[in-house]
Amino acid sequence: MRGKGKLRIWPAYFDVRYSRGEGRRVPRDKATRDPKAEDIETVAQKLGLNPILQLGKAYSKQPWKHTGVILVDKKGSKTEIINKIAGSLRG
Repeated sequence: MRGKGKLRIWPAYFDVRYSRGEGRRVPRDKATRDPKAEDIETVAQKLGLNPILQLGKAYSKQPWKHTGVILVDKKGSKTEIINKIAGSLRG
Protein backbone atom coordinates (compact mmCIF):
# COMPACT_ATOMS: atom_id res chain seq x y z
CA MET A 1 0.00 0.00 0.00
CA ARG A 2 1.42 3.37 -1.01
CA GLY A 3 1.84 5.97 1.70
CA LYS A 4 1.21 3.57 4.58
CA GLY A 5 1.58 5.48 7.84
CA LYS A 6 1.40 8.78 5.94
CA LEU A 7 -1.23 11.50 5.70
CA ARG A 8 -2.02 13.50 2.56
CA ILE A 9 -1.84 17.24 3.07
CA TRP A 10 -3.25 19.41 0.26
CA PRO A 11 -2.48 23.13 -0.16
CA ALA A 12 -6.24 23.82 -0.40
CA TYR A 13 -6.51 23.02 3.34
CA PHE A 14 -4.70 26.30 4.10
CA ASP A 15 -6.06 28.65 1.39
CA VAL A 16 -8.05 31.58 2.78
CA ARG A 17 -9.88 32.03 -0.55
CA TYR A 18 -11.73 28.71 -0.13
CA SER A 19 -14.69 28.00 2.10
CA ARG A 20 -14.84 24.93 4.30
CA GLY A 21 -17.04 23.29 1.67
CA GLU A 22 -14.41 23.95 -0.98
CA GLY A 23 -11.72 22.23 1.05
CA ARG A 24 -10.24 24.64 3.61
CA ARG A 25 -9.60 22.80 6.88
CA VAL A 26 -8.22 25.58 9.10
CA PRO A 27 -9.94 28.70 10.49
CA ARG A 28 -9.66 31.82 8.31
CA ASP A 29 -7.35 33.51 10.82
CA LYS A 30 -4.84 30.63 10.44
CA ALA A 31 -5.21 30.39 6.65
CA THR A 32 -2.94 32.01 4.08
CA ARG A 33 -3.43 33.22 0.51
CA ASP A 34 -2.26 30.87 -2.24
CA PRO A 35 -0.13 28.41 -0.21
CA LYS A 36 2.51 26.52 -2.21
CA ALA A 37 3.16 22.80 -1.77
CA GLU A 38 6.89 23.56 -1.50
CA ASP A 39 6.29 25.95 1.42
CA ILE A 40 4.16 23.35 3.21
CA GLU A 41 6.89 20.77 2.64
CA THR A 42 9.47 23.11 4.21
CA VAL A 43 7.27 23.68 7.28
CA ALA A 44 6.58 19.95 7.63
CA GLN A 45 10.33 19.25 7.45
CA LYS A 46 10.95 21.75 10.27
CA LEU A 47 8.24 20.02 12.33
CA GLY A 48 9.96 16.65 11.84
CA LEU A 49 7.16 15.07 9.80
CA ASN A 50 9.42 13.61 7.05
CA PRO A 51 7.46 15.08 4.13
CA ILE A 52 7.36 13.66 0.61
CA LEU A 53 6.34 16.17 -2.06
CA GLN A 54 4.38 14.82 -5.03
CA LEU A 55 3.99 17.52 -7.67
CA GLY A 56 1.34 17.32 -10.36
CA LYS A 57 -1.35 15.77 -8.16
CA ALA A 58 -4.82 17.32 -8.08
CA TYR A 59 -7.12 17.68 -5.06
CA SER A 60 -10.41 15.87 -5.69
CA LYS A 61 -12.53 19.00 -5.07
CA GLN A 62 -10.48 20.90 -7.69
CA PRO A 63 -9.38 18.35 -10.29
CA TRP A 64 -8.38 21.07 -12.77
CA LYS A 65 -5.69 22.47 -10.42
CA HIS A 66 -2.55 20.36 -10.15
CA THR A 67 -1.15 21.86 -6.95
CA GLY A 68 0.65 18.78 -5.69
CA VAL A 69 0.30 16.93 -2.39
CA ILE A 70 2.55 16.44 0.61
CA LEU A 71 2.72 13.09 2.39
CA VAL A 72 3.71 13.42 6.06
CA ASP A 73 4.26 10.94 8.88
CA LYS A 74 1.17 10.23 10.94
CA LYS A 75 2.28 11.64 14.29
CA GLY A 76 -1.13 12.45 15.77
CA SER A 77 -4.52 13.17 14.27
CA LYS A 78 -4.79 14.79 10.85
CA THR A 79 -6.48 17.85 12.38
CA GLU A 80 -3.64 18.31 14.89
CA ILE A 81 -1.00 18.04 12.17
CA ILE A 82 -2.85 20.43 9.85
CA ASN A 83 -3.17 22.99 12.66
CA LYS A 84 0.55 22.71 13.53
CA ILE A 85 1.48 23.25 9.89
CA ALA A 86 -0.95 26.19 9.60
CA GLY A 87 0.54 27.87 12.66
CA SER A 88 4.06 27.61 11.30
CA LEU A 89 3.06 28.44 7.72
CA ARG A 90 1.46 31.72 8.68
CA GLY A 91 4.04 32.95 11.13
